[in-house]
Amino acid sequence: MKGKARSQAWVRYQRRFWPVIVTYAVVLVAVIRVFHTHPPSGPLKYVLAVAPALPLVGVILVLGLYLLEEADEFRRLQVVLSMLAGLGITLAATTAWGFLEVLAGARHVPMYWVFPIFCASMGISQPITAWRYR
Repeated sequence: MKGKARSQAWVRYQRRFWPVIVTYAVVLVAVIRVFHTHPPSGPLKYVLAVAPALPLVGVILVLGLYLLEEADEFRRLQVVLSMLAGLGITLAATTAWGFLEVLAGARHVPMYWVFPIFCASMGISQPITAWRYR
């Protein structure tokens, strides 16, 4: 989006994305604090443990809404290609690491890293995708 006029869909995406990602950060910090200071038990333990994942579902929905609302087919294509590249990198990396864990004794990486790996991979692929179509 750098140097180009921003579409209304992009503006709406930004307005939706930032509150959801801030909510994720607040919920994550709060849940970690609760678990470190007063560890919950019973069903509350599971509800609180899954709470930080819920805003991330919101991030996925916000991105999906952007794709539905974006009228510029070329911009949509670039986002979809970046998502596919991010997904491919994430699947390859997590599968390879899984084999390293099981077969070579590599350190375990918690599953909650999959979403940040996807986001980073998608983010890295965006300028490459844009460069490809210059």
